[in-house]
Amino acid sequence: MMNVCNPIQEYAAGGKQNRFSPYAMNGGTVLAIAGEDFAVVASDTRLSEGFSIHSRDQPKTYKLTDSTVLGCAGFHGDCLTLNKVLSSRLKSYEYTHHAKMSCSAVAAMLSTILYYRRFFSILCV
Repeated sequence: MMNVCNPIQEYAAGGKQNRFSPYAMNGGTVLAIAGEDFAVVASDTRLSEGFSIHSRDQPKTYKLTDSTVLGCAGFHGDCLTLNKVLSSRLKSYEYTHHAKMSCSAVAAMLSTILYYRRFFSILCV
């Protein structure tokens, strides 16, 4: 309880601090195995926070093109935002160049986006 008579003394003695974080680490698992002419990407479908399970049917893999899949786990809001940004840039590229982006070009674009956000990072892996 805070001392009403002298709040500075209460603060100096190590009073209670409340912290707020807008992020929640929703966790998850994404696994990828690649060979010469194939790739397999798998993920769990549970969306949880701490001991609470929000959903048991929330995918963590997103199809970007016919040959590219994005798998991300971590803060779910950042995963959805990253998927939206990538999808909109892929559509913009397709309308501009009248061709689909190659897998290596999508990887380079993803690398650029993540590097651009390095100081206010996207919390998904």
